[in-house]
Amino acid sequence: MRNIGNAATIAALGLSGAACSGPDEYRPLAENDAVRIDVHGYDMPFVRDGVEYLGDVEAYVWKTDNLNAFGVREHDDGEFFADTFVVNNGLEETTLRCPLWHDSYPEDDLIATFCRGYLSQAEPGRAIHARFNDFDGWEVVMPELSELTSPEQDSEFSLSSGEDLVLSWEPLGKDDRMSWSLGPVNFDDPGPCLDDVDWYRSDGFTDDTGSFVVPRDSYPTGLPAEGCQAFLRFDRGRLGTIDPGIRRGSIFARQFHKVRITLKP
Repeated sequence: MRNIGNAATIAALGLSGAACSGPDEYRPLAENDAVRIDVHGYDMPFVRDGVEYLGDVEAYVWKTDNLNAFGVREHDDGEFFADTFVVNNGLEETTLRCPLWHDSYPEDDLIATFCRGYLSQAEPGRAIHARFNDFDGWEVVMPELSELTSPEQDSEFSLSSGEDLVLSWEPLGKDDRMSWSLGPVNFDDPGPCLDDVDWYRSDGFTDDTGSFVVPRDSYPTGLPAEGCQAFLRFDRGRLGTIDPGIRRGSIFARQFHKVRITLKP
């Protein structure tokens, strides 16, 4: 009965499919539009809405002449489909959600937010395929996980000791981008380790050489006397291939590894 009632209502309002025309194509990319898709893999699953995930995907369009303008392009004029990102890992397919938060630069016709989705399988070696609108030739293979052999889990490091904080791992001899960062264990837990410590410059990049000394000007400042527990995050990133119909874009995959350490002043 509900379906019959809905059909009658549509007919009464003159809203039948024959009388209503909608968009049938996606908005073309502008000269200064670029498309980016980032896939993140984790060595430990995280739980969201009761489901365990080993990866997430973020995607957006950005302006090459205005790096502050990124997000999802406006589509509420009714002439085009909304931008769509779909990701497939061979076992599951997910359409990324794109919340609509208005951009700080409205003249750029963008909405400033990431499109985001989650993957239950994103382990090293898994091929990830993606589609942006009609362009489905995106692929990246998740890189290997590079675990740190130094520092060890739950180790303690004093910034004033004069010793270097050395990161060590097994290099693969590939043209991957390695990155690292230091940060509080919980960004949502107020306290001196979050409120009083400056973590702003505590990150950077390095080549896949197997060893890296964290620069001393990258250490967090304002640590309390008792120190702070911190996560040292280390990841390996690898570029994939984009659809040949896209002039500017990238699909990039990372595998994350985290070690909990204690930093003291």
